[in-house]
Amino acid sequence: MLLDHLIDVSSQLGSVPALAHLINDGTLKGYLASFLLVCRVNNLSPRTMADYSSKIGRFLDFCRPFSNTPGEVTTDHVRLFILDLQRRIKPSSVHDYYRAINRFFNWLVEEGDLKESPMARMRPPKVPRQIITPFKPEQIERLLALCDDSLLGIRNRAIILTFLDTGLRLAELAGIQLADIDIDHETIKVMGKGARERLVRIGKQAQKAILRYLLKRRDALPCLWITEECRPMRWGGIQIMIRRLGRRAGLTNVRCTPHTFRHTFGTQSLGLGADLREVQSLLGHSTLTMTLKYVATVNSEKAVIGHRRFSPADNILK
Repeated sequence: MLLDHLIDVSSQLGSVPALAHLINDGTLKGYLASFLLVCRVNNLSPRTMADYSSKIGRFLDFCRPFSNTPGEVTTDHVRLFILDLQRRIKPSSVHDYYRAINRFFNWLVEEGDLKESPMARMRPPKVPRQIITPFKPEQIERLLALCDDSLLGIRNRAIILTFLDTGLRLAELAGIQLADIDIDHETIKVMGKGARERLVRIGKQAQKAILRYLLKRRDALPCLWITEECRPMRWGGIQIMIRRLGRRAGLTNVRCTPHTFRHTFGTQSLGLGADLREVQSLLGHSTLTMTLKYVATVNSEKAVIGHRRFSPADNILK
């Protein structure tokens, strides 16, 4: 896989023969290798690079029978690929593919390897607007009730409360190091998207959970989250743990994923009077567009509650 050659490329610098496989041979795959190398130099996260490698790579595999160079790819090739995706995966995932491929072709234009992107006159596929479904308080309580007094149970409680109280992305929470936590100032330093560093606050309940977990540990690892085998806990392990807890708790009508905690943080904070800009900053949104989605959920819930007061049918027929 192209990405495998690039993640550890820094360890190969100074050895020209070892870097020979990165030389662009003029094919679509060669340009993808160059694109990923630029992403690596620009300090994009391994997860972002893996996403680009997978999504763009699949598109280039689709194009192989028709074209082997960027100039041979047409708008119809992209449309056919998007149509194929729409038959198999959800609209939001199709949109993610579109964005990744579009970024690749825009980079080719920026580099002067293409005069115009084949997607220049395309519009992104529409993603149906959906009301975000956050966790309800009783669902959080059911998840926490499954966290016993073992090291893993105490760790899982700390993870749940940290997610809930900060709205961190999965990769952000997984990357926390012990040195990033400042209990005196009630903050955690995290590295967000685009290598943007920010501070988030943790409340008293999350602080207690983290401190209890740290007092239970008997290791010298620098990372915050560890596995049962006393190894650093990766984002995939956190994701699996959350899903398993959701199944054990019997949660229905809500996706039990790390991102749902992010939704819950956003909607709860706004519902409790947080300023829109405060929530934007804490969530690490570069623009208000994403934050406004949480506002829509809060407004929808308030409207449903308000309808009990002004229901036209109930008021006419009472």
